[in-house]
Amino acid sequence: MVIRYTCKKCKSVLKISEDLTGTDGQCPKCKANFKVPAPTSDARDSSPTDSPSKDADPAEDEFAEAVAELVDMPTELTPPVDLSAMDEFDPIPGLEPDNGAFAQVEVTSPPEAPKPSVAELMRAHEEVKKKKAATKKKDKGSLEGAAAAADIMTTGTAASALTRTYDKKRGSGSDAPILTRDERRQAEQRDAAISYAKKAIPSLAGMVICGYFLFRWAFSAALPDLEYVTGVVTRNDAPLAGVVVQFAPLAPAGGMPLENATPSTGITDSNGEFILMYDPDNAGVLPGVHEVSISTVSGAVYPMGADSRQKTVSSDSKKFNFSL
Repeated sequence: MVIRYTCKKCKSVLKISEDLTGTDGQCPKCKANFKVPAPTSDARDSSPTDSPSKDADPAEDEFAEAVAELVDMPTELTPPVDLSAMDEFDPIPGLEPDNGAFAQVEVTSPPEAPKPSVAELMRAHEEVKKKKAATKKKDKGSLEGAAAAADIMTTGTAASALTRTYDKKRGSGSDAPILTRDERRQAEQRDAAISYAKKAIPSLAGMVICGYFLFRWAFSAALPDLEYVTGVVTRNDAPLAGVVVQFAPLAPAGGMPLENATPSTGITDSNGEFILMYDPDNAGVLPGVHEVSISTVSGAVYPMGADSRQKTVSSDSKKFNFSL
């Protein structure tokens, strides 16, 4: 005969041999200690061939029947217990007291899930490869297919409006090449850069010109009073062309050094005539005494008389002729 005992702590149902009635036991699941009760009519697990127990207490049987009549519900309220955690648990050592042994608890493990076959693993691997290839695949079709894909991608978005605007600006028609979205974006960026350059270059050029004149005005010195000096150079009574005439101002004896003592130079033309220039933009010579030299373009100096090596420039004396 087997006694069905419900643990008060974890509510596990244990099957214990009737011979262990009154001994101390331990629940194999929660390790709670208990005393094996006497078998009752609802706690006894018997078969049709089992004979009634001689040790059964008639008073307990009557009490159990009275409780069953008063309470309209099943006498066994314990729900099914999941014993999967006891697959690797051996309850025998815990249920083995000094004076006897409990019956072994019957535990059945759930069936293991079947392992996938090699063919199923290969199919799963091929599906993963196809998904990766689809994400990395690029459109390498014809030009019409690329244009159709671009139209589909831009349908209903702001990109479609930009595309139509760009096609109108470039005058696209039936003969115009069909561009992809990336090509249209590059063309728009190029057009924007060209438009910016067209607007920026004139402004930049104007700033450079204004800066040049401003710099020249700020750093240019005021011109001194100059006298316009000309003359003729001859040699053997023939005009001497292509020679350099220079008037270098001399400081007066015992006087202060001259300011802006820049020499004036001039080159004779085919008639031997020259005009002295103070700088490339202004003609003239500083008033006062000057040392005169006449040389070739290469620097060879012509010999001159003492009366010709110094000349005084004034408002009354502005033309000087030299005979070598």
